[in-house]
Amino acid sequence: MSSVSFETIAQKFEILPEQAKKEVCDFIEFLSQKRKPRKKKIDKKKILLGMSYWDDEDIKTLDDVRKHMNEWKPKTF
Repeated sequence: MSSVSFETIAQKFEILPEQAKKEVCDFIEFLSQKRKPRKKKIDKKKILLGMSYWDDEDIKTLDDVRKHMNEWKPKTF
């Protein structure tokens, strides 16, 4: 399917009679409504917070611990 430029459409639209211009606008509106709406970006943090009892402070604490885990020295036997 080849792409059609806006300029090409505008040139053809300009030579149409007024009634045909209205029909084109109505058809464009029809096509716009027919398209499925885009899905909203999912905020995963919001979903997780909604499913659990963790709040922002709990998550911050876990992030802080995660950052320092590699510094831990396990006991040797």
